[in-house]
Amino acid sequence: MSLNTIGTLLQILMIIIVLVIIMSKDNLRIIVFFSVFSLITASLYFFNSAPDVALAEVAIGSAITPLIFIISISKQKDFIVINHSEDDFFDNDLDKIGHGYKFLHDFAKHYDLKLNIYHSNLDNISGIFRSRNVDLIIDKSPATGIYTLKGKESSTLMSKLEQMALEEPFIEIFKTSEGETYD
Repeated sequence: MSLNTIGTLLQILMIIIVLVIIMSKDNLRIIVFFSVFSLITASLYFFNSAPDVALAEVAIGSAITPLIFIISISKQKDFIVINHSEDDFFDNDLDKIGHGYKFLHDFAKHYDLKLNIYHSNLDNISGIFRSRNVDLIIDKSPATGIYTLKGKESSTLMSKLEQMALEEPFIEIFKTSEGETYD
């Protein structure tokens, strides 16, 4: 087999891998195929007399970048909620489970997230935990009795949560932009 034939086959294989990456929903599968894509790219560099570029592609594209993706995805498994309401709507006691807790638990379970609800006031929330790591803040309007779930507008999870909350009469979603904090 000639180098031209091998190059053509590798390019066709790259196109197939790109289509698999685009259509895939599983993040781990995407990372694996991204790494394979990078290995094929390195092979093409090598066959085209660029071994130094091929070596860099193997090191960065097939090893370092997928490792960074895997670490980033593993850090996104917690869904952190701060509850400012002072009733049992979001409680998870051994004897009772609040309706709001069940709502958030079902949401977290659907997206394979670990739900962490903290009952706290503003004085206990400080530093990086206050503005960056909190996914959702729960408040209750004393006038209407409606629970407001506040989260970042840029989060795709907030859009999904908003869709789920359409069926809940006592829950409304409020999205904030990155610079705002309403806690």
